Amino acid sequence: MNIKQIKCYCRNTAVLILLFFVASFNAQAGKPVTYTLEYPSFGEVVDCGDFSVWDDAWVIEDVKEFFDKDGNLVRSDSHFTAYDDLFRIDDPEGVHLTGTAHLKGRVSFDKNGDMLWTQSGLAVKIIVPGHGPIFLDAGRLVFNMDNGWELIFSAGKNHDWNFGDFAALCEYFE
Repeated sequence: MNIKQIKCYCRNTAVLILLFFVASFNAQAGKPVTYTLEYPSFGEVVDCGDFSVWDDAWVIEDVKEFFDKDGNLVRSDSHFTAYDDLFRIDDPEGVHLTGTAHLKGRVSFDKNGDMLWTQSGLAVKIIVPGHGPIFLDAGRLVFNMDNGWELIFSAGKNHDWNFGDFAALCEYFE
C-alpha cells in the first residue's frame, strides 16, 4: 500500500461520509452513527522499470460518526482493514503476494471549517519471502484535505512514504 492508495481510501471515505450524512439527516442529533463499508481498491504500488507491481485490495471500513446537538457532523472515525493482493500488472495470473493493512483515521474540521484527515499509524503486513516485512508507519499525520492534502502535522517515525523496500518487492516479482 502506498500514499496514492491511502489518498484514494481517504477520498472515497470523504465522499461516502458525506453521502451517508445526507442519508442519515434525520438521525437523532448528538447520537453517534456506526456503519461498515466494503469496497475494492486497485492501484500501482511501485514501478519496477520493466514492469509494475499493482495491488488489488478489498477494504473493510468500520466508521463511527459524531454529531453536535444540531445534527451537524463533528468528526468521523474510521478503521480500515485492507486485504492486499500484489502482482505484476503484465502477468496477473502469475506470482501473487498477499498481506493485510490496518489504518485508523479521522475526518474532522479545523477552526476555519477546513476538512482534516488525521491518520494514526499504518501497519501493513506484506512480507517478502527471504527479506521480511516491507512497510510500517508508526505515528500520526494530519492532512488538510481542503488544501490539496497538505501535510500540516507529523509525529512519530517512518513517515517517508518511500520507506518501503521497493527493490526487494521488485526483485521478488522478477
